[in-house]
Amino acid sequence: MKDIKLFYSTEEVAQHFEVAPSKIRYYERVFNLKIRVQGKNKAFSKGDMEKLAQIIALTEEENYTLQGVKQQLKTRKNPNGNNNEVIERLTYVKELLTKIQG
Repeated sequence: MKDIKLFYSTEEVAQHFEVAPSKIRYYERVFNLKIRVQGKNKAFSKGDMEKLAQIIALTEEENYTLQGVKQQLKTRKNPNGNNNEVIERLTYVKELLTKIQG
């Protein structure tokens, strides 16, 4: 089944990327990620997770420095990335609703 969860905790994000939660918090600070706060907890969206995936891939797999990652993120911006995600999610919700309707 497809995951329709909207927000993830720091621990869930760390488990997803198989890194320590401290590394997620570090990248959040260094790259000035605007993470939503719900009460005392951080709430990472799918978009936040995609940006973290890019950061982790560049630092750990491609061995970029933090400054190099910042430069790469500026040049790799994809304006249509969010539209595809929204369309995919809406299609899934439509399928669910048609199944429920009968």
